[in-house]
Amino acid sequence: MVKKGLSILELLVAIFLITIVIGTGLLIIAANLNVMKKSNEMLIAAAVAQYHIEIVKTIDFPPVFVDRQSYFPKKISDSSSFDTTYLVPSVKPDFKIYMGCVWYNENGDEIASDTELNKVILRKVKIEVRRNKDNYSLFSMPVYIVRNGVY
Repeated sequence: MVKKGLSILELLVAIFLITIVIGTGLLIIAANLNVMKKSNEMLIAAAVAQYHIEIVKTIDFPPVFVDRQSYFPKKISDSSSFDTTYLVPSVKPDFKIYMGCVWYNENGDEIASDTELNKVILRKVKIEVRRNKDNYSLFSMPVYIVRNGVY
């Protein structure tokens, strides 16, 4: 006599295999969504940084207009990192923008004091975009500005 149907063991193995296949598919989809979220975040961070670069490019060299001093980044050493004093207003509340400026003289040496602004030949504006919720650095870029324009 031939039995028709499945035994309990065969049914459990089939359910186990189907669960593995569906679970793997869901994990792959979740990983892809996470990658897409991070790439979108990086794209927006680059756009926010570009916005601030354009603001810096419109400021005269060296900055002489009192009404535009708040847009100009504060002096920072090339080797130091950003803290909250370098935070500038962001156009997007999901991000924090940090900006600082390194000044160089004609010999390529860093100018240490703010009183030597007339000797500035090159400005290096450091821009960093961080995620607001965990302060993770998404985008960091220096912009070099010389007396005759940006390069």
